Amino acid sequence: MLRRQLLTTGTVGMCGVVASACGAPAQQTAAPTTAARAQPTALSRPAGGKLYFLDHSLQKAVQDVTVKRLAAFEKEFPGTKIEHDDATPDNSAKFPVLVAAGIFPDVSVTHTAFVDQYPFFVDLTPRLARDGQVKAADYFPTVLNAFKVPVNGTPRQIGLPREAHATILYYNRNAAVAAGAKEPTKDWTHLDFVEFGLKMRRWNNDPATATWGITNGTGLGGASSGLTTFWSHGAEFFSEDGKQCLIDKGEAREAFQYLLDLVVKHHIAPSPSEITASGLSGSVQAQFNTGRYATYACNQNCSPITSGDQMSFEWDFMAVPQVPGRKRGTRLAANAYGLLAQGQNKNPDLGWELVKYLVGEQGSSQLVQGSTLYMSHKKASDQWVTAVNRLGGAKNGKVVADVLETQARREQTLIKGWGKAMAPIHREWTAVQDGKQSIGEMISIAKAEAEAALKAEQAT
Repeated sequence: MLRRQLLTTGTVGMCGVVASACGAPAQQTAAPTTAARAQPTALSRPAGGKLYFLDHSLQKAVQDVTVKRLAAFEKEFPGTKIEHDDATPDNSAKFPVLVAAGIFPDVSVTHTAFVDQYPFFVDLTPRLARDGQVKAADYFPTVLNAFKVPVNGTPRQIGLPREAHATILYYNRNAAVAAGAKEPTKDWTHLDFVEFGLKMRRWNNDPATATWGITNGTGLGGASSGLTTFWSHGAEFFSEDGKQCLIDKGEAREAFQYLLDLVVKHHIAPSPSEITASGLSGSVQAQFNTGRYATYACNQNCSPITSGDQMSFEWDFMAVPQVPGRKRGTRLAANAYGLLAQGQNKNPDLGWELVKYLVGEQGSSQLVQGSTLYMSHKKASDQWVTAVNRLGGAKNGKVVADVLETQARREQTLIKGWGKAMAPIHREWTAVQDGKQSIGEMISIAKAEAEAALKAEQAT
C-alpha cells in the first residue's frame, strides 16, 4: 500500500530526494550489508522468498517476456513470490521516492543516466568471479564497464546489462544506388560521408520540399551522430576532473566546423529551423520512409523492424564514419539489473539468481526473440543479427558488435553537474546552426556558463 501511496504524492526531483535520503543512516548508501556481501558457492541454491523487483521494461514486448520469465522463476525456486513494479518509462522518479521512505527494492533496473542511484547498489564483482553460470566475458566489455562505476571512490560493478544502444547510421540503399553513391563500409571516413551526402541530397532552398542527406546528424547529445563525430575528432566537452569545459580546444573547434559545414555549406543536414519548416513529423523511421532523408542516425534498437515500420525501399546501416588518425567513439546507453544494498528480503542470493535469470544467456535470448531488441549478452546479440537480416533484409548486422566491442562509450554523466553544464552548449550550438552567431561566439558564451554550472554543482 505504501508504494502505491507514494506514486500519488507527485514527482520529486532526483537530486533533491536523494540528497534527503543521504541524510539517513550511513549503511543505506555506504558499503553493502553483511548479508549482501555474503557470496554463494557456484553450486549453492538459495531458498525461495519474497522479492520486490523495481523495473522499467520500456517496450510492451519486453514487459511480456519479463512477466513470463518471472513466473518461470517462481516455479523454479519454490516459495518465491515476486512483486513486479514496472515503473515504465523509467524508474528515475520513483526510485528516490522509495529510498526517501526507507523502501529498498531487492532487485532494480538502473541506467547509464541514473547516476544518483548508483550508491545504493551492491558490487557484483565477487559474485561474477565465483559464479559458474554467468561471466563478465559473456557481455560486451564496453557495456559491462559502463556499470563499473566509482562509489565513494571505490569501483563497483553495480549491474548486469540488459539491452545496449550504440549510435549507427541507417541509409536508403535504393537511393544510394540510384544516385551512384558508393555504399558505406566499416572504414569509411567523415570526408567519404560528405561525398555520399552530396550525392544523396537534393537542395532547393525550400525546407518544405528539400531532400537531405541525414537527419539527427548534427546534435551534440543522445543518439545523434553529431556527438559521435565530435568524439571522433578527438574532442571532449569537459576535463576528467569535471572542472573545465574544453570546447575551445582545437579538436572541438574542428569538429564544430565540420558539423556546421554539413548544414550551411553542403546542405547535407538541416538546421534546427529548417527541421521545423520541413513539415516532417512523427518517428525518425516514418520521416526516413518519406525519402526526404537519405540517412538517419540513431541506435540499433531504432531499426525499422523494431519500430514496426515497413519501409518502401531497401535499407541497411553502418558505423558512423571515422576521422582518420583519431580514436573512434560512439555514444552508449544501456539498462542493467542489480541488487540493492538493503533490500526488503534478507536473501540477496535469491536476488542474484533473479538478475541472472533475466539477463543471462537464456533470458537475453528470449528478449531478443520477443522484442527484436539488441541485448548486451554477446550470444543473444547474434540472434538479433539473424533477425534483422531476415526481417529487414539488412546485410550489415554484425557491424553493431564491432561498434560495441571497440567504439561505444557513455557520455560524461559521471561528472557531477554534467547535465546542467551541457545545457548552454546545446542552446548556443542551436543558434550557430541557425546562423544567429559564430562558433567563436558560441564558445565564449557556453564555456563560461558550463564551467560556472560545474563549479556550482560540485560545491554542493
